Amino acid sequence: MNFQIIQTITFYFFIWVIKPFANVGLSFTYYTAYIAIYLTDFVLSLFVKECESRNQTVFHKLRKILNKHKPYYGVYTQATDMIIDQGYNFESHKIITEDGYILTIWRIYKDVTHPHPHPIIMQHGLLDSSWSWLINNDKKLTLPYILAEQGYDVWLANNRGNKYCIGHTKLQGVNYNQQYWDCSFDDLAKYDFKAIILYVKNVTQRAKVIYLGHSQGTTQAFAYLSNNIEFQHHLKCFIGLGPAMFISNLRSNFLQWAIKLYLFELIYYLGIPYFFVFDDGFNIKIGALCYMIPSIFRSFFFEITNQLCGFPQKNKIDLNRFGNMVAHEPGGSASKNIVQWMQFFRSKQLQYFDYGTSQNLILYGQRDPPPYPVDNLKNFIIPKYFYLGTKDVITDTDDLGKMLSKLDQTHMKVEFIDDYAHLDYVWAVDAHVKLYPSILKNIKENQN
Repeated sequence: MNFQIIQTITFYFFIWVIKPFANVGLSFTYYTAYIAIYLTDFVLSLFVKECESRNQTVFHKLRKILNKHKPYYGVYTQATDMIIDQGYNFESHKIITEDGYILTIWRIYKDVTHPHPHPIIMQHGLLDSSWSWLINNDKKLTLPYILAEQGYDVWLANNRGNKYCIGHTKLQGVNYNQQYWDCSFDDLAKYDFKAIILYVKNVTQRAKVIYLGHSQGTTQAFAYLSNNIEFQHHLKCFIGLGPAMFISNLRSNFLQWAIKLYLFELIYYLGIPYFFVFDDGFNIKIGALCYMIPSIFRSFFFEITNQLCGFPQKNKIDLNRFGNMVAHEPGGSASKNIVQWMQFFRSKQLQYFDYGTSQNLILYGQRDPPPYPVDNLKNFIIPKYFYLGTKDVITDTDDLGKMLSKLDQTHMKVEFIDDYAHLDYVWAVDAHVKLYPSILKNIKENQN
């Protein structure tokens, strides 16, 4: 009971003190930089006539450099508006899960009377969101746009608790509600995966959907299907990018140290409810600062991304757009979900949440949490296509081999992508050349 009181105190201290102070500090930095840049720009504008007459003075060159930082492309624009600006039809749908969580899913298409029989559901990874698939926001580089251009009905899903997916039918004030954030990976697998699939089928009136998951997006599907293998009949085929069933060989140095130090468990058990779930205003200021002071902020946040996700090569990511990226990313997650991923690593298996011996005995009737029955996936017989980058430090080749041994081998293809890290499947500027043609080919083969 005393520990629960400590958790509650920490929860509200985080909500009402730490977050507001962080916002104030970030706002001070943002507005100071903003005013300094525009004040400098104004002073330099006094020299414009002289600069134009002599053309290439130092003042003129400096002013041109400063103006490159404006208008901070995509930072102040809603993510959904950027989709519409690309010329696509856009719909935002709300899905209610069996346990009352309200999920958001985005629909993108060129023509709703498309000839293709199977809608495509794209499920993001851990700490990501539906926007993750649109990072490059370019018709030639972005997979959802490429699919929509070819007439597919594309649905970008969100898991509970990310920035685009916060709501509940019964719990009030969910941002400040401990009960709302008491959700783990088990809930994503048990409720979210099923609700999303059935909702899209119902709206589109199609018999089957194509499921494309990245990282955790594949894991929650494996977990649900291991208990409900007959549910595969709702799927036409399954495509996994950086698929994860086991992560015992995770090679991120930062995450290995965080696991050894029980960092995420400390955050969770102290009562801090979520990780990287920011308000829009917070994200916007970070994104703008990446344009205003790129030598500091862009480098800093790119390094954080590296530490968490495994060092994507700089030439595969358009760093000039990094401010746009962090203005809308990450999506975030409940702390409890991240803790369960750390448990996956320690236990070397896909298992239910470990509450400790006493609580496990009450919930599971045994001292240790039971594993998901992944051996049942030997009956997962629909076509499956998996892609793994050779530089992916989250999904290791040994863990992939262990995963493949649990699956039906009859209708399965595995492809390795040279020099791809864990985010490159979605973020890389050459994915439309190295990866997406194969995905499109597999999708086309299953449109019958």
